[in-house]
Amino acid sequence: MSKFKKRIQEFSQQQVHEFVPSNLEETIGYLKRLFPLKSPKIDMSDREIWIEVGRQEIIEFLQRTLDKEN
Repeated sequence: MSKFKKRIQEFSQQQVHEFVPSNLEETIGYLKRLFPLKSPKIDMSDREIWIEVGRQEIIEFLQRTLDKEN
């Protein structure tokens, strides 16, 4: 068993719930706080810019999915 899995087993269900979003709406909110929309900076590499774009595309995809469900 990996070190990570062992560490997770040490948490109670309530503790896990505090860190893991329980639905798509909470997940989107969590990701928006974790990866806020920001403009590229002049000193960012192409790779960093594409990583940021990918993060935002995932958030937008999840938001569209949620919008379709509602």
